[in-house]
Amino acid sequence: MIRTVSRNELAAGLALWALLGLAWLAYHPGLRGSFLFDDFSNLAPLGAYGPIRNWNTFVTYMLSGISSPSGRPVALLTFLIDANNWPTSPYPFKVTNVLIHLLNGALLAWLSLRLLRVLNVAARPAVWAAVLAAGIWLLHPYLVGITLYVVQRMAMLDALFVMAALLAYLQGRGHWVAGRHRRGYLWMSFGIGGFGLLAVLSKGNGALLPLFVLIVEATILDRADSPLRIVAPTRGWRIWRWLFLYLPLLLFAAYLIHLLPGILDSTGNKNAQFTVWQRLLTQPRALLDYLWHLIAPRAYTAGLDTDNFPLSTSLLHPWTTLPAILGVCGLLALGWWSRRRYPALALAILFYFAAQLLESTFIPLELYFEYRNYLPSIFLPLPLALWIATTPRLRVAWARPALGVSVLALLALLTWQRATLWGQPFLQAKVWYAINPTSPRAETSLAILYMSRNDYRPAVRVLAAGLAHHPDNMMLTLNLGLAECGMGRLAPATYARIGHVLRTTRYAGSVVYNTLNDFIADLPARRCAGLDAARVAALLDTGLSNPHIQDNGAWKQDLLALRGKLALQQHHPQAALTAFRAALAARPRAAAALHEAAELGIAGQPRLGLALLDYYATLKPWHPSGFNVAHLHALWLEHLDFYPQQIAHVRTILQEQAAAAHTSP
Repeated sequence: MIRTVSRNELAAGLALWALLGLAWLAYHPGLRGSFLFDDFSNLAPLGAYGPIRNWNTFVTYMLSGISSPSGRPVALLTFLIDANNWPTSPYPFKVTNVLIHLLNGALLAWLSLRLLRVLNVAARPAVWAAVLAAGIWLLHPYLVGITLYVVQRMAMLDALFVMAALLAYLQGRGHWVAGRHRRGYLWMSFGIGGFGLLAVLSKGNGALLPLFVLIVEATILDRADSPLRIVAPTRGWRIWRWLFLYLPLLLFAAYLIHLLPGILDSTGNKNAQFTVWQRLLTQPRALLDYLWHLIAPRAYTAGLDTDNFPLSTSLLHPWTTLPAILGVCGLLALGWWSRRRYPALALAILFYFAAQLLESTFIPLELYFEYRNYLPSIFLPLPLALWIATTPRLRVAWARPALGVSVLALLALLTWQRATLWGQPFLQAKVWYAINPTSPRAETSLAILYMSRNDYRPAVRVLAAGLAHHPDNMMLTLNLGLAECGMGRLAPATYARIGHVLRTTRYAGSVVYNTLNDFIADLPARRCAGLDAARVAALLDTGLSNPHIQDNGAWKQDLLALRGKLALQQHHPQAALTAFRAALAARPRAAAALHEAAELGIAGQPRLGLALLDYYATLKPWHPSGFNVAHLHALWLEHLDFYPQQIAHVRTILQEQAAAAHTSP
């Protein structure tokens, strides 16, 4: 039977389409922005093994995710919509992100309408409240950074599949209540099992889907007047709930408990400057700050540059720690208490905090990251929208639409302003630095942009100011060294600073390798007074004396490989071979052996390159430990015989070079 669409529903549908168009226009200035930070490491697999043109390269790419144990393959799959190689243009990625955001807005309107109907809200206000709630969320400026930050597509897809799962669950529950149990189980199982799996493979927060369902039940579905209330649950219903809601949550909790020893051990963790307890103390302040930005939107925030968020070291330091903890507890109590009288408010509060459980509790991620609010915020506009649509206090006929339109217009303006900033990377870095001038990331990002324009003097000024606040910061120190070399002279004090951070750092990520590699690459041009081969070698030795680097095979391999590269540049091939062998012994990786053998061949030392490959053949290759996507990736490459073929190819080239050198006069 075809259902007739009322004039009210048609008007609301047209209004939703208008909001989607308005959101596109508001976001459009940001489409010309650039890739940022984690975009580079997460998108690099698009070209790591050549263009993705066949099944083998496709599977290799799909198993190349680095963001979590699952690798988030669903998100990786969607990146292929925009490109199949790397490097590439950010524009299509940002367009796809905005389109996904618009789709999520439409899904949210649908989901909100279904929930409001379960609450027995009258047809007209229910439709308009759902559209208004979706519009507020869709146009909220706090979500601009998530939508235009390409790698955050993972969070957007997670939200998409969670909302799709909740819609499927509501559909199935309706069938079950109507007596169509088999159809109900199919819909609910498809929602929780199918869309839930897609959510997990987009981002780990999807594992909380069963908890989200329980919250929707507690606040909306199990009310005494709910048309979807299950009055007499059957044995089959109880079994289904255990299999699809309680058991997955118990298994996920067991998995997190399994991870606890590694979480509590800070070795190799770049966020080891705080303990798990300190992070737990800090998160209530972060959560309340997120909520404040969501309740009181503004055009600009510090964006990604919040790495200096103050750490709570006790209940009273800073003094806002205990009040924030009490505030979060109070909000949770309000959410539970209001579930009968104000169910929309209860849903908004409880869902928000439940969706923050993974990223805002004990897992040692950065203390503060505003982009954790995409999924948690989906129901926050619903209480306001419902109040506007139903309150008797707005008695004048035009008051409701005027208030709703005013809210949406203000949000659209703020979103347009923020999106415009995202479309201008250099201005964006300046604004973020102005908002948070003591953020090491803000200082480093702005300095790097200055250096990319060969404008080294302001870069040095920004980095030096940053080191006044953070004297031991590795990013600031290493980039100051690069900036001073760009100006032609590395100051002795800066050289000493670099030695100090290499000696003491607990985390030697890619910035250490890249900086020292740049120093080595610039030596032949002699553009940097105060830095020669001996001083770079001394920095490498200093880094290798760091016990944290010594205990990490990857970091140790990086510095030993750089020692070999430096020796090769200085025409000491035997010393280079010795260093490359030590690097491979630290972590025997085929990719490293290939790269270093090629370096020897390029330097005119093919026989030493062959000797290095022979040495690698005596080692037991290193493979990622544990059952995760990195391990599956290694098994897949082994199945393809990828590295043996590459080694054979490089070996043939080196043999031909050696033979040619032997026969040449």
